[in-house]
Amino acid sequence: MKKFLLFTVLSVSLVACGNAEQEASLPKDEPFKSVEDESPETAESNEVEVSEEKNEEPASVDSEENTQEVNENGASEEIPSEENPLKEQFLTELDAIVVELENQPQGETQIEMDEIASLTYKAWDDALNKIFATLEEQLPTEQMDKLREEQRRWIKEKYRVASEEAALHEGGTMESLVKISAQAEFTRERCYELVEKYMN
Repeated sequence: MKKFLLFTVLSVSLVACGNAEQEASLPKDEPFKSVEDESPETAESNEVEVSEEKNEEPASVDSEENTQEVNENGASEEIPSEENPLKEQFLTELDAIVVELENQPQGETQIEMDEIASLTYKAWDDALNKIFATLEEQLPTEQMDKLREEQRRWIKEKYRVASEEAALHEGGTMESLVKISAQAEFTRERCYELVEKYMN
């Protein structure tokens, strides 16, 4: 009889401790539901949900860790959230050309201004050729073929725009300067366009 009483007291204590642990594990923002207010079926389903949630927690932690591992492993192959290093390199080089050209003297005579405009155009044309050569190595054949066609149309458009702007000064001393300057500006824009569009 004493053993039976001892066993009953221990059982009641364990059940009380279990309820206290359940109450402690409930989130603070959820109101506490009394088990007495629920039907036996609802209480059983809630117990199943609680036990499933406890089982799911470690799985979600594992899945997050796996996602992080995949991301860390994938980072060496692709850089989804960061800029392409090659793109960054070319943008830095293009920005350096802008600064260098802004700091050069403007020239006082027409000959000096024409010479500076020619050097400016050459700087941008060299940069464009370097970008295009890099893209030939990087892009798939089909995409590069399309880019070559696009580039041919762009060259025609560059000469058309430059000629139209120069025609406004036809016969004057500014005609050649305007034409070369227009070509230089058109080429500068194309450099940035190709880097932004194709070096991703």
